[in-house]
Order: sequence, then structure tokens, then C-alpha cells
Amino acid sequence: MEQFIKEAIGLGSPQIQPESEAQSELEPQPTVTIYDFGRLLTENEPDKKQK
Repeated sequence: MEQFIKEAIGLGSPQIQPESEAQSELEPQPTVTIYDFGRLLTENEPDKKQK
């Protein structure tokens, strides 16, 4: 009975192959390290007002 159900919905058929996920061909983005991020924050820090 189980085999009959699998064949009825197409799971028992060797003609049906699961579709593999498409590999995206996006260009890799540059990696930002915590040191780069800290340097950017320091360079763009607003001026401190002196009291």
C-alpha cells in the first residue's frame, strides 16, 4: 500500500529527480573585520565639545 501511494504521488518514479538548488553567481562581498570597523568608527567620530 505504501509503495502504491508513493508511485501515485510520484515519489517512486525514477524519472523524477529532486531539483538541486541553483548556485548563485554573485560576486563575493569584501569582508570587514572588527579592526576595520573600529578604524572607520574612530575616523568618523564627531568632534567632542570641550566644557
